[in-house]
Amino acid sequence: MLPVLEDKTLAKRAMEGRYDVHELLLYSAVSGTGLDVIPLPGNIPMQKITGLLNDIAALSLKYEDKALSARLFLIPGKEKGYYFYSDNPYLTGCTIMNLD
Repeated sequence: MLPVLEDKTLAKRAMEGRYDVHELLLYSAVSGTGLDVIPLPGNIPMQKITGLLNDIAALSLKYEDKALSARLFLIPGKEKGYYFYSDNPYLTGCTIMNLD
């Protein structure tokens, strides 16, 4: 599992632009359980979210015994690149990722 908002190193690498959401899904399909605590813009179109969930489902079906999940954090009123910080002690700060 690659929980971006729960892992300081993953959050730092996301802010450096070292990976995007689709690459993270590919990494998760090989060794994890899907997309976990991914910060996304609050105004992202529903069809993009649906497309991402379809990608997750397709990978899950391709690898028959691979259950993949998604915990996506849509941050209302914020855009890609905005630094998101939560008072939750289990989450770390990270820039909001885009789903291109």
